[in-house]
Amino acid sequence: MNTNELIKALREGTLDARLIALYGKESLAAQRARYELALTKFYDTYGEQKNVRLLSVAGRSELSGNHTDHNLGCVIAASVD
Repeated sequence: MNTNELIKALREGTLDARLIALYGKESLAAQRARYELALTKFYDTYGEQKNVRLLSVAGRSELSGNHTDHNLGCVIAASVD
């Protein structure tokens, strides 16, 4: 899909099941808006691309001990959704 097709899919609810699985039903409207804004800004910067994908990956943040784990130290980490 290109950027315009993805924006249309978001607005029509085509991606709702995936967004709900990732973020929960209570966050659906906010996530739709967040993704639409990202796609709109992408379009404004790069134009209509032939093939664009939306991806979501898990992340982590080190609360304490950043990079000490590389030297056998301890780290306190938390997940980021």
